[in-house]
Amino acid sequence: MKKNMSLIFLLLISGNLFAQISMVSKKFFLDSLNREATPENYSYTRVITNYSQKSVRYVVTDFYKNGRKKMTGTTLDRDVLKKDGEFIYYYKNGSKESVINYSEDHKSGKEVNWYENQSKKSDKQHFWDPKTKKSQTLILNFWDENKNQTVIDGNGEYEDKNESVTEKGAIKNGLKQGVWQGNDNVLKITFTNNYDQGILVSGIRIDENNVKTSYSSLNEKQTGKRLEKKK
Repeated sequence: MKKNMSLIFLLLISGNLFAQISMVSKKFFLDSLNREATPENYSYTRVITNYSQKSVRYVVTDFYKNGRKKMTGTTLDRDVLKKDGEFIYYYKNGSKESVINYSEDHKSGKEVNWYENQSKKSDKQHFWDPKTKKSQTLILNFWDENKNQTVIDGNGEYEDKNESVTEKGAIKNGLKQGVWQGNDNVLKITFTNNYDQGILVSGIRIDENNVKTSYSSLNEKQTGKRLEKKK
């Protein structure tokens, strides 16, 4: 009888602890576009550690399907990701990809990036002005995949690649300068942008049907003026 009572007591305690943990943390299933998904159809999961508590910041951690960390940091909103503070990003194999600092969901401060083999990729510095709502990024150093440093102290040639976009061009005093060329595999376009001290002056994109579209700002890039069909 005493053994049965002890077992029931332990089960009650375990159940209460599980309920408390479930209340403190909340798990989301998300797709590749950061939208909520189902447990049967998701790309990664997100856990808000102190979800049930009222707090200025909430600890957020994303996990790949293999159980390894994808990202970790703090958010100002427990239901909507608003990054604030240091965020660490990881490749699927567990190696570190980036360390980026944020202020009110804007990159602000130092950023360091690595290749998957852990060789250094780049050093960047971000500036965010909450009053003017303007931001600026300086590319300070860059190494290619062969460990050749092509940007030194904010000057040189830079090439950036991710899962969908590739672009390359000159860096002067930390800012994009002159003609930059690239392509977007998702949108199926190629583009040529012209920068002056980091500011986009003009650009042309060509879609998969060889239709040219011009723009003179980042806002116009998606809905620019259509030009003649490329010969």
